[in-house]
Amino acid sequence: MPLFNSLDFNSNKLLLWEITESENELKNFLDLSDSIYSRLIKIRSNSQRRQFLAIQKLLKLLKIENRHLFYDSNGKPKLLNDQHISISHSFNYGGVVVSASKVGLDIEKLRPKILSISKKFISHLELNLIQNKSIENITKVWTIKEAVFKAFGYSGIDFKENILIESINMEFDRAKVKIYKNDTIEYYNIEITNFSQYICSVAYLIN
Repeated sequence: MPLFNSLDFNSNKLLLWEITESENELKNFLDLSDSIYSRLIKIRSNSQRRQFLAIQKLLKLLKIENRHLFYDSNGKPKLLNDQHISISHSFNYGGVVVSASKVGLDIEKLRPKILSISKKFISHLELNLIQNKSIENITKVWTIKEAVFKAFGYSGIDFKENILIESINMEFDRAKVKIYKNDTIEYYNIEITNFSQYICSVAYLIN
């Protein structure tokens, strides 16, 4: 069932889906083309097939046809029109966001193991910014950087060195981030939401 039918983040349209249905129930919502069905049967994991089908349902709700969606050489999803798209899923949730400008989406479940790898993607300055090094806050940092990475669209990015959180607000539901590679520099505003045991971050380009 949908978690949010429609949630507007600064003119970006975000749809999130809680995947409570079985694989067959999800299939019943959809009229799968031969090409999509062939992709589905190549997915071995039942949970990943359900995630794939949930994303197909969200694309349908957004009136996006698969023939208008493709992936570039860096694995970034793109649309044939002037809109930008980002896709994410984690365990029992999936999401799609569409925007007129570059956008990135990341959903992550809160899990203790994030603490053991935090040094790989958080700088000392960022640790000072967040202050409370809780599972929730560290997960927020990860989703922020993953969302910005997806929006940026280039490979070869070091999350600790190339993606820099410059500021966060007191509630830690908004942030400003700089990302760069060589001479290419972009800035993003981030909006963060909590639901159940998950964090969702949406990054949108500051023009």
